[in-house]
Amino acid sequence: MVNLKLGVPTIATVQKVGNKLKEEGVAFSSKADDMSFASEFISTLVKNTFKFDIFCQFDSIESLDMNPSYRFVHKIFDDKDDIVKQSNNLARHLYDQSIHPNIANGEFYVIYIDGCILNNETVDALMLLKTEAKDSFLTVSYENGEYSIKPQLGLSTKHLDKGCLIFNTKSEEGYLISIVETSTIRQDGRYWSNNFLYVKDIITDFQYTENIANFCSFIVQKVSKEHPEKSLKLAKVSRRITQMLQDDGAEINTNELISSLAIDDEVASLLPECRKEYEDRTGKIPEIFKCTQNATKRKAITKANIIKIGTDFELKVLDASAFIEQGYDDEKKKNFIKLYYG
Repeated sequence: MVNLKLGVPTIATVQKVGNKLKEEGVAFSSKADDMSFASEFISTLVKNTFKFDIFCQFDSIESLDMNPSYRFVHKIFDDKDDIVKQSNNLARHLYDQSIHPNIANGEFYVIYIDGCILNNETVDALMLLKTEAKDSFLTVSYENGEYSIKPQLGLSTKHLDKGCLIFNTKSEEGYLISIVETSTIRQDGRYWSNNFLYVKDIITDFQYTENIANFCSFIVQKVSKEHPEKSLKLAKVSRRITQMLQDDGAEINTNELISSLAIDDEVASLLPECRKEYEDRTGKIPEIFKCTQNATKRKAITKANIIKIGTDFELKVLDASAFIEQGYDDEKKKNFIKLYYG
């Protein structure tokens, strides 16, 4: 878990970036604005929209200097006075990537933040934001002895379409980056992280914890589909595993943990193939890692103890010792599950 105290926003630029496919163009910035008044706003925005469990870094096929976003950000960190020029370069680069028909135009902000404390290290940061949807506000003003109420549109502290915080540390590795991207692949192709920033995940124990729990879910669903009679035992074992993963800081031997899923010889023979299939899709699972409790709170992890019963029902096993009976009714020619409680 990262310990972060956000610094003070000092200057910012604002550009308007349209959809290149629709030839909407870019409105560049000509100056940097003072942002010292917005410290509380930025702090609240970060608190409400950013999660610091998963970090990324700039990536490149050959060298980091070949990544335009990295290059422009690097120049701003080298010389803050160059922020207008490099922000416009970033806006142009963002526009060049905005070629999906569902990408909406919006304001693009580049905000310089002084003096963040990141794991006891003082570093500056850049915040890049793209706002595609604005919230409605009512403002009250007092003029000539009368109050008036007017509607306005603006940036909310509760929602962010696309954003990132880039911390000026580990520059030779691609910096340390936290990303917000609310759109889906169907909507706009995730162009913010995949095309504009071009980043890769920094793999940590958080992801390893999440991956091993998701692997358990993968096994339960795959085996249960082919052998529904084994689903109950597997779900109970998976429940015990997810309980183990909630022991924050506990060291886990992956091979031993996965072996515990082998409820019989048939399932044991399937595990190596299932692991290879899963790792080919998501990346290699390490031999040893430490549990991160925050990861076990995610919704995806709770799937490991869910049994799909046919096409109409799902059964969630909350207690690995629950008394549940599973069988096949020869007369009705159907599988059944009995739940005992009291």
